Amino acid sequence: MERTKTIVVVGGSRGIGAAVAAHLEWQGHRVLAVSRGRAAAGEWVAADLLEDAGLEAVVRAVGEGPLDALLYLGGAWEHGAFTADYDFMASPREETRKVIGINLVAPILLAQALAPALSRAPAPRVVLLGAWLDPPGAYPEVANAASKAGLHGAARALDASLARFGIGVTVIDPANVATDEVEADIAEGRFGAQRPIPLADVCRSIDFVLSLSADTVPARLVLAQQQPAARA
Repeated sequence: MERTKTIVVVGGSRGIGAAVAAHLEWQGHRVLAVSRGRAAAGEWVAADLLEDAGLEAVVRAVGEGPLDALLYLGGAWEHGAFTADYDFMASPREETRKVIGINLVAPILLAQALAPALSRAPAPRVVLLGAWLDPPGAYPEVANAASKAGLHGAARALDASLARFGIGVTVIDPANVATDEVEADIAEGRFGAQRPIPLADVCRSIDFVLSLSADTVPARLVLAQQQPAARA
């Protein structure tokens, strides 16, 4: 029988993070759901990860036991992102700093802070949520695209830096996922016709990563969309 894991899920208040937290809790794992707003499942850890106090709150919540996985599934994007309303030239500097801070700086600092707890687990994992940015140049959202692309360099460097602790790092790059927000955007015409990736498939991809032995670490998983069938 699989042992119960302790897993930190960042972004547990909505979207992908909330779905994954609920999925892992249903499996019987101890889930520490980190977010600023109240988490939908698991043990809520209220934290702003742009602040040192927020990072330290997560470390305290984990405690002295082993931490099996850090799943950084939170994210931010610019005003009007992924719609015709987005205008890079109108994006405030503080917005750029915040998006890059949440998407790239915070996961690096949290991995550093939780490395001692992760090192106590038999097959510890860090999973970072990137984005499928294909074709190149199709996404003009500068801060979001830069931070998501930057996760790949960060992940490889983290993998090298944390290898002595036995910690493996994986980036999952999904296209649009069928969260409530994405479904609403499609229904209201802000996104084109498409078949977004089911949330259950994201959960399965994380199950796969967490099921592997310490000897195997997938560096990257890409979840591409199935295109709508052509009309006859």
